[in-house]
Amino acid sequence: MMVLICVLLLTSLCAHITVHGVTGSPLSAFVTVANSGPTHPMDNPDWVPPTGPTREKDREYWQASGQARLRRQLEHSRHNLNVAKNVIIFLGDGLSIPTLAATRVYMGGEELELSFETFPHTGLAKTYCINYQVSDSSCTAAAILTGVKNNYGTIGVSGHVPLMNCPLSLQESNRLTSILKYAQEDGRSTGIVTNTRITHATPAVAYAVSGARYWEDDTELPPGCEDIASQLIHGDIGTNLTVALGGGSRHFYPTGTSDSNGEPGRRTDGRNLVNDWIQLTTARDLRAQFVHDRTGLLAVQPERVDRLFGLFSGNHMSYRMLADQQREPSLTEMTLKALEILERNDRGFVLLVEGGRIDHAHHDNLAKLALDETVELHRAVEHTVQHLGEKVQETLLLVTADHSHTLTIGGYPVRGNDILSTGDFSRIDRMPFFTLTYANGPSYSDHFYETGGRRNPDDMRNRYHDPDFTYPAAVPYEDETHGGDDVAVFAQGPWAHIFSGLYEQHVIGHGLMYAACLGPDTYQQSDACRDRLRGGTSKPIQAVKHLLVMLVLFAYLPKHSFYNM
Repeated sequence: MMVLICVLLLTSLCAHITVHGVTGSPLSAFVTVANSGPTHPMDNPDWVPPTGPTREKDREYWQASGQARLRRQLEHSRHNLNVAKNVIIFLGDGLSIPTLAATRVYMGGEELELSFETFPHTGLAKTYCINYQVSDSSCTAAAILTGVKNNYGTIGVSGHVPLMNCPLSLQESNRLTSILKYAQEDGRSTGIVTNTRITHATPAVAYAVSGARYWEDDTELPPGCEDIASQLIHGDIGTNLTVALGGGSRHFYPTGTSDSNGEPGRRTDGRNLVNDWIQLTTARDLRAQFVHDRTGLLAVQPERVDRLFGLFSGNHMSYRMLADQQREPSLTEMTLKALEILERNDRGFVLLVEGGRIDHAHHDNLAKLALDETVELHRAVEHTVQHLGEKVQETLLLVTADHSHTLTIGGYPVRGNDILSTGDFSRIDRMPFFTLTYANGPSYSDHFYETGGRRNPDDMRNRYHDPDFTYPAAVPYEDETHGGDDVAVFAQGPWAHIFSGLYEQHVIGHGLMYAACLGPDTYQQSDACRDRLRGGTSKPIQAVKHLLVMLVLFAYLPKHSFYNM
């Protein structure tokens, strides 16, 4: 009996599994035995720990920088309680917090700050839809632009409207009102700038109402509803937009025709909506201009234009790194031209600027392009602040994301390591791995063998910096998904301090309207708003000063009269 047991034990111990040519126990399918290949650098007895920047080794550096930042924080405690005459909403589509951190390194250093990261007030917003833990761009845009959360995939309608339901979207009680509508009713100019299709989910919420984000033109539209492109031209908000710039011309031209860049149209109703826009603005005696390329946009003279409409691509505009920059304007150029026109209105303006291609790059696991598109958003904000000059004091600038993505920054890469490269080494499969990885996406097969196990990143070194290089995804998926984590909110200007803290995403919409004195009469209003409505100063501090002067005069006059009797 003992002999039989020993034989069985010996058989069990010898029943090893071979993985990548290495014999081991069943555990070796995951754990490779020693001396089978490269080892982690730290396992080398001659390994020397990495060293940080020389100046950062001194405690005095951290003490001085800490005190400098503290002074800056104390300065931020002085709140601007004026009316936000202008509101500019910068929305980085898919701009997750890891994307921000990775972009800093991509720009040249972990310690760098993006232009909007210097804003005095920062918060966190929860991004779920009312029916999904992980949101899309339409329900999150509704939260930001209307102050109401709703269902995944729906445009400008309440949660009573399920996705793809046309009849319920037509009911007035289910329709939401965006901040752009309130601004127009207040006599302010409004504008939309995006590098996606201008009929895409985020910009559509600003001016349209639809049971589905997919009804950008009439090709799949149910009877009785109006497509999103048509609402931009003929809708209540769309007809009163001062500026609208972006891509997506295919949704405005009929099939069988092409736009000014030779891109085919998709409309089946035979309508040319660009011609409609030109005819409508002409009938209203508005000086209107339609542009289709960078040359045309830069040639626009703001003082001679009342309405500006630009469509620069049949689909989304190109990634900035891959664009024909002589033909397609940048997000920064579109934003600055919009500002030149909008700021002519003494009443003020509301502008939505979307850096939308961050999201698309993430969906394809194209991390480099996502980071580069974030840099473009950074530039747009930076140049906007410079352009505003002294007007920045009366302008609320808010930068946020609609939702996050599944990008992570992992391992233990040394300081200054190329963010696009490998940054650490796995002792398990004895290969380096990328600092940037995704939880899911179409790149799975680019980094994993069909039979299991990772492909060696060392074999890909000559491709790391290619724009079309995909980063690893742990789960195969046709299109990398959004993430459900909170997103950052950065604010500067009047009432920017109310965007601090952690809150539901729709609170952003209410904060924007409060700061700008917009929205229904039932909404909260500041003293500055009430004074503005009376035609007085928009500065509550000045109003208090005037009151104090009056009180002093009333106290002084009786005494003065008595002594003169």
